[in-house]
Amino acid sequence: MHLMLQIHQARQFLEMQKADTYSGILNHLSNDISPEIMEKIARQYQFVCDPHHNPTVKDRINFIYVNVVLSHIKLQSRYILPHQKLVYLLCQVVHQQTPLNDILPLYFIAVVLLWPQQHHPECKNVGRYISQMRNSYHTVMKEVYNGKRPIVHFFLGKKQGYGQLVHFREIKRCIVGWDEQFASLWENGKIWKENKVDKLLCRVTGQVEVIPVFPSELRGHAQGSKVSFFIGFTMRGPLALDIN
Repeated sequence: MHLMLQIHQARQFLEMQKADTYSGILNHLSNDISPEIMEKIARQYQFVCDPHHNPTVKDRINFIYVNVVLSHIKLQSRYILPHQKLVYLLCQVVHQQTPLNDILPLYFIAVVLLWPQQHHPECKNVGRYISQMRNSYHTVMKEVYNGKRPIVHFFLGKKQGYGQLVHFREIKRCIVGWDEQFASLWENGKIWKENKVDKLLCRVTGQVEVIPVFPSELRGHAQGSKVSFFIGFTMRGPLALDIN
């Protein structure tokens, strides 16, 4: 009974901190949550997700999000799982029976963490995860997105491990007076020409089989043409940015 009370109290704390959903956890990257509170959220999820405590699939997915978010708030925190252990946990979860409501957040974080780890055996499934994520997005989000462009939560960076993810806010911080200028630079695509942004992100090469943020970027490029671009990760799937 004492253990059940502890688990209940942990869940109450997570709900109070709006950390009981993946979207609430992601929002902590933008709302200036203190490192101390984020670490406490991580500790509570470690407790809830103890195998002896019968965690749900949703609990384990949220725990993965918490580690990613905490890594952007306090990378040296002792409460962050080593990146390889987090990927191992992810690979366990993707092979569990997943409730319909949890498919979208699971496959989003799977694509984000597994891309582009070509030597990881689970990487071969990324294409399937993207398809399932897109299907789930149109099913779950059709009432709210209404044709709006999906939010880019992360970008592919040049570093390894947790550092390969660059959060949207890190891009904003590259712009002096970003509150006033960022929206305009984002809309016209000039944000990608900023030197500080270019240094943060990993430019990849590929063929014209991608979804651009700005369709005009593909004019003059036939199907199969070689192009280079940055990658942004949204709940509707990866996007190609600044196509050259």
